Amino acid sequence: MKIRRVAPLLVFCGLASLAVACTDAPPAVPVAEPRGATSSAAPAETTTTAPAPEPERLSVPGMEAGTKSILKAGPRTGSMVVGEIPPGKKELWVLFRCRGQGQAEIILEPDVTMPFTCLDDVISPIMNRLDLGARKTLTVRIQAPDSVEWALRVTR
Repeated sequence: MKIRRVAPLLVFCGLASLAVACTDAPPAVPVAEPRGATSSAAPAETTTTAPAPEPERLSVPGMEAGTKSILKAGPRTGSMVVGEIPPGKKELWVLFRCRGQGQAEIILEPDVTMPFTCLDDVISPIMNRLDLGARKTLTVRIQAPDSVEWALRVTR
């Protein structure tokens, strides 16, 4: 008989839970926002731009191991007589860097001319080997517009 008493109780509890599940939920109470507050779906995006990076500093080109610096100049702009290279038996290395729109020339007087095109906002490295043999003293001159910044090193 205990089974009969438990069964009607289970049926009653099941019906009661169904009745509760089928009833409407009470209406939601709106939450008051503080004055001046605004509501948005997504937080506002802030855009920050990083400052433009500093342009690379132009410097005199480095030396290769086992060479001796004969002449160096720069960084500077425009044309200039750099100096003289004494005669020697080893080859010369002409290391040149330039930046700025324009044409630059390295002139080793009396008879060597090396023209280069320099680019705006880009450091253009140039390296030339010259085997001139034992010659007389050479005068080094740079011919460049004021828009071109350059640096030079001659090694032997």
